[in-house]
Amino acid sequence: MPLYSYSAQTPTGSYEKGVLESVSLDTAASTLTSRGLLIEELEEAPPQPTPEGPSSANVAYEPLPTRPRFTTDFWGRLVDVVPLRDLQFFFRQFGVMLDAGINPSDVFSSLSKGSKDGKLRAILQEGHESTTAGQPPSTVFLRYPEVFNPLMQAMVRVGEDSGTLPEQCRNLSEYIERDIHLRNTIRRETAGPKLTVFASIGIILLTNLVVTSISSSAQTLPVPIGLWLFTLAVAAVAFFYVRLVLPKPEARLGFDRFVLRLPGIGKMVHGFAMAKFGRAFGAMYKAGVPVSRAVEIAADACGNSAVREAVRPVSRALEGGTGLTEALASTGAFSPLVLDMTRTGEETGETDLMLTKVADFYEEEGALNAQIAAKVIGVACLLAVAAYVLFVVVSFYTGYFSRLFA
Repeated sequence: MPLYSYSAQTPTGSYEKGVLESVSLDTAASTLTSRGLLIEELEEAPPQPTPEGPSSANVAYEPLPTRPRFTTDFWGRLVDVVPLRDLQFFFRQFGVMLDAGINPSDVFSSLSKGSKDGKLRAILQEGHESTTAGQPPSTVFLRYPEVFNPLMQAMVRVGEDSGTLPEQCRNLSEYIERDIHLRNTIRRETAGPKLTVFASIGIILLTNLVVTSISSSAQTLPVPIGLWLFTLAVAAVAFFYVRLVLPKPEARLGFDRFVLRLPGIGKMVHGFAMAKFGRAFGAMYKAGVPVSRAVEIAADACGNSAVREAVRPVSRALEGGTGLTEALASTGAFSPLVLDMTRTGEETGETDLMLTKVADFYEEEGALNAQIAAKVIGVACLLAVAAYVLFVVVSFYTGYFSRLFA
């Protein structure tokens, strides 16, 4: 698409100059107007010189060799897993070193030497080799979908397209840190009930062992082997589904749609997706990335396939000249709060700031809902243990009295 240079006045009275990519002069004018800018000059920009260094947006690279499906879809997801804490540390250091002016090739090389995880160390060494050959950093991330999920890949591409790769890496580090905190919260809230489950099973088995060692004919506590086997089977199926099936796009889309319909949980998941979308879109909007392109990549960065599919039509609507708020409202995926904040941002010329505030709101609300959900899960585990113990006690006394009065 052609480029248009513009000079405009923001609603706050300051002046803004830049280059905008658009399908036509009229569309470019509509895009600037939708951002609340008062256009003073708008004309087609001369062809931009090709930069000396590589750019992921305008250089066609020879794709790297694809990896075996067994490695990416089975072994890498089931056994050879990179811990989230290592990824969080990597993205934080990657962003800091890039911000310090170190080129990506040297950053990959330095971080690979300090990585404790063998697989991540090999990936970073490959990143060093590919970036030395002129490839963008996202190339190596795309090669390892079992390590770098779609959110991570999209955010890295956001940084490359908008020139904010260090900032996006820091954002990713914060996202992963919040994810780790959320998982630890759930583990902490459910630790007591899970310990009770294993302790009850151990006590019953130990009691039977002691009783049978004293007298082989003594009455022992019933052991519901069938129930245990069923529980183990369900846990195994859930584990393989999450690791092997869920990463596939079709399965992920159906699962995300199902989760969004769940009472309570759906609202929390939708809130986190909106927070990620708002942060990614705000960063690209601020960097001057074309609005339609910013929406498209931010949709990939939201981390929820169902939300992404609902948001993607916004990009086409914007290319047709529709205003940002109207385009977002037409999808039905955005709450009135998001639409009001976006409209305010368009009127004041601070859309990126408004979306960042929306992201903060959704993340705080999501963290609170996650803590509540963890407590609910803990209570559910305790009730399950109580039902299990009640079953054992009733079964024991039923058998005992039946033999007593036989």
